Amino acid sequence: MAEQYDTVGNKYEQFKDTAALPIPERHTFLKLVGELHGQRALDLACGAGYYTRLLKKQGAENVIGVDVSPEMVAIARQREQEHRQGIQYQVANAAQLPQLGEFNVVTAIYLLNYASTRDELLSMCRGAYSNLVQGGRFIAFTIDPDFVLEKGHWGKYGFEVLGERLEGERHVAQARFHSVPPADIEYFRWSTSTYEWAMTQAGFRQLEWRHFEIPPEAVEKFGAEFWREYRENPLLVALTGRR
Repeated sequence: MAEQYDTVGNKYEQFKDTAALPIPERHTFLKLVGELHGQRALDLACGAGYYTRLLKKQGAENVIGVDVSPEMVAIARQREQEHRQGIQYQVANAAQLPQLGEFNVVTAIYLLNYASTRDELLSMCRGAYSNLVQGGRFIAFTIDPDFVLEKGHWGKYGFEVLGERLEGERHVAQARFHSVPPADIEYFRWSTSTYEWAMTQAGFRQLEWRHFEIPPEAVEKFGAEFWREYRENPLLVALTGRR
């Protein structure tokens, strides 16, 4: 995974700023996270810090971003140097996460879908759990287990699923960010039962699945028909739990 995003680098930032897909993603993130005044937040798979910075803007007092890609962390640190917010960034593998502190909220925006085995998925969930205070929240965005490639490829939203193949108990997917130039990645689509097994084994309770909400401004900008495939065949989903 590190090598994929070492290559993507700044193109991922460009994608966030230009594609339609991040609009409901950001809207849903802000609704789930809510007000964080005085709280501590940990952002796993932080990339270049896009959502890490939003955690700070939501009022979090102490924010740490962690990513396995040195290139992405370097970009995040550069953004911090340009506009200081007091965010710390570290290179670390979320599947082998050390104890970084006691956080009120841990976010993982597209981390779990890079777990290549059940054990790796469980390790990611355990790492998040161990860094939460009692009652703390884990908010993860991942690939919807019920996505059906034959119903659509999602290319018009800026992220195209090129193909999938079933290997064992998970699908291996190839996809492309419609950045300039395009950037290809590989991820894994796990089943609902596997995700819930990993979360429960890690110790999480009150599990909840949430589909992304399309804000009114996105409908106004692109039209209702544009988002029909997004609603009818969701590719992305939020999974939350509490310690």
